[in-house]
Amino acid sequence: MSFYAEKVMLTQLILNIESKPLLEKIKDLIKSEEVDLWDELNDEIKKDVDLAIQELDNGGGVANDVVMKKYQKWLKK
Repeated sequence: MSFYAEKVMLTQLILNIESKPLLEKIKDLIKSEEVDLWDELNDEIKKDVDLAIQELDNGGGVANDVVMKKYQKWLKK
């Protein structure tokens, strides 16, 4: 059975569940499998992101509209 077919089958099974506790268990299982992107980043990248946030908090950085205007010719298709 293909991956897509399994997802459809699982969806049908979930739609037929009448038990709220069972639905809660399924939801909890799915949430427990979700990955937080921050946890997947290495320490160097986390350090760079924290530094960028600190720079923005201190008034650094360039406004999005300024950047978009500057690079508009490359963004058009």
